[in-house]
Amino acid sequence: MKDNRKNNFKIGVNGLLILCGGIFFYYILFHSDKLSALVKGFFSVMTPITAGLVIAYILNPIMRFIETKLLTPAWNKIKKQKDHTYSKEAKVIRYTSVFITMIVFFAIIYALFMLLIPQLVANIQSILGRIPVYFATLNDYYSKILTRFPDLDNLLQEYNENVTQWFYNKILPFFEELISKTSTSLVGSVITLFRGVVNFIIGVIISIYLLSDKEKFAAQCKKVFYAFLKKDTANNFLNNLRYSDKMFGGFITGKLIDSIIVGIICYIGMLIMNLPYSVLISVIVGITNIIPYFGPFIGAIPSAFFILMVDPKKCLIFIIFILILQQFDGNILGPKILSYSTGLNSFWIIFALIVFSAIFGVVGMFIGVPVFAVIYSAFRTLINKRLALKHMPVDTQYYIDYDFDPGSNDNERNSGKDFRFADKTFSKISEEPYEDDAGSGMDTK
Repeated sequence: MKDNRKNNFKIGVNGLLILCGGIFFYYILFHSDKLSALVKGFFSVMTPITAGLVIAYILNPIMRFIETKLLTPAWNKIKKQKDHTYSKEAKVIRYTSVFITMIVFFAIIYALFMLLIPQLVANIQSILGRIPVYFATLNDYYSKILTRFPDLDNLLQEYNENVTQWFYNKILPFFEELISKTSTSLVGSVITLFRGVVNFIIGVIISIYLLSDKEKFAAQCKKVFYAFLKKDTANNFLNNLRYSDKMFGGFITGKLIDSIIVGIICYIGMLIMNLPYSVLISVIVGITNIIPYFGPFIGAIPSAFFILMVDPKKCLIFIIFILILQQFDGNILGPKILSYSTGLNSFWIIFALIVFSAIFGVVGMFIGVPVFAVIYSAFRTLINKRLALKHMPVDTQYYIDYDFDPGSNDNERNSGKDFRFADKTFSKISEEPYEDDAGSGMDTK
């Protein structure tokens, strides 16, 4: 009787899930706009919480260093005690570590604003102020071309009326509309900026709570995993989370340190060579250096253009300097800071950058490679486990030149070298006689 009730309950639950899935599928098909608005609203509400998680994740290594390397040894020397994991002293040390971490965090932000913003504004104003000079240079260049090629002047005079009409009918209305949209969106930009500041402040407050009781939050998550998953599944899931944290956190932290050093070296080098816009270009080069593979090119192209408008010779010097700097970073500095690699070749790096930037925009370019490295590693582990269950080798090298021989009975050991492989399937087919020649005993060999 109890078994029948359990079976009926499972059937009812499955039927309810199928019905809910059908309703959800119908809603996606015919009300996708409402669903999209609902998802956007949800992520908008979650923005300060997400910001708090990100800030806490970034500041956790700093707090851990202050707590374990500075405050705890100092406290042990003063009190001459070693074990205070759950004592009041541990809470005092933790809260003090969080407080010092936040001071360091805001000090870095303040220093960046005070050191970089005035220089950036001055450089941008210099670029805007040189626009008339750029146009005068282009005008001189245009006059020299017309002097050397008078036929071109006659041709342009023929189309002068059409060009003028096209300018007034197309170009002017376009810029008028652009200015109108810009002035309209200015209020929206101010509101967005204010909302971003509020979300940042709330995120900082949330990160303080997360850093103060991070072990408690981690333990609560473990309880949920063990409550709803099998023990082995929960353990595997936790190990995968730890691996993801090592891969993602180590990559992001290492890339941030590497990019800061590259930006400082770029600034010092540009000062020594007396290149213009040193602060602005160093910031651009340092930020874009976080992006793997394409980052150096993304930062160097607009920077070289800025210098080209001032002096073409200095632009060439800057390009050579950036090439040398990127070689130094890619072959010496980067490998020293990033003690391990993501394990992805160039194709998968490009793939991750394209896909994640298309989905998440600029943020996707920064986080795409480490996130995809975690996904790639998980999928590789799954494939290797499936092959191991079939007593087949997991080394990719065995699958380059050979197919697995299904006729082999040597399936007791999981060592690829002990397996017998057949030649490639297509090679075997090409060596067999054609069907028409098989009956007559003819062979293609």
